Amino acid sequence: MAFLSQDIVLDDNAFATASKDMKTLKSDAEKLKEKLEGMYKDVSEAMDTNAGKELKLTAKDVLLKPIEDMSIVIDHISTTLETIKGTGYYKDIFVKYEELNG
Repeated sequence: MAFLSQDIVLDDNAFATASKDMKTLKSDAEKLKEKLEGMYKDVSEAMDTNAGKELKLTAKDVLLKPIEDMSIVIDHISTTLETIKGTGYYKDIFVKYEELNG
């Protein structure tokens, strides 16, 4: 029976860079959401009709909710990366794995 193996390389610098990039992405997503909210507010107020009110409701559900959801995911990833970078978290897992299989 042949076993496939591959070395796993953990790079703390890559974790730090990814964490920083996630924070930037979260900030960008929040700015986009604010900009879209302003745009749709302006459009819905310009159309002081039922259609304008419907546009405002639709914008929130269809356009803004996915951005909010994406921000939650980005925040979770960013927090996780902050927690594990420089701690050896994953390295310890692989060391324990090797000890069990050694």
